[in-house]
Amino acid sequence: MKDAPLAPRQPMDDNKGLGEGMTSVDIYCHRQHKGQWQQEADEQGISLSRYLVELVQEARWQRHNDD
Repeated sequence: MKDAPLAPRQPMDDNKGLGEGMTSVDIYCHRQHKGQWQQEADEQGISLSRYLVELVQEARWQRHNDD
């Protein structure tokens, strides 16, 4: 009896069902920080993911303009 062929492996950067050109990033933080970020995102009516992307982009802009 032959072994069944293996399914092709998914690349490590699989887009997990996200739109074209999108990917994901794992972030490891204290639960307290995540809770605070989630609360701030909820207050703005946006997802935690969108909130963190905007926060990172804002920090990058600030760093660039402080030079």
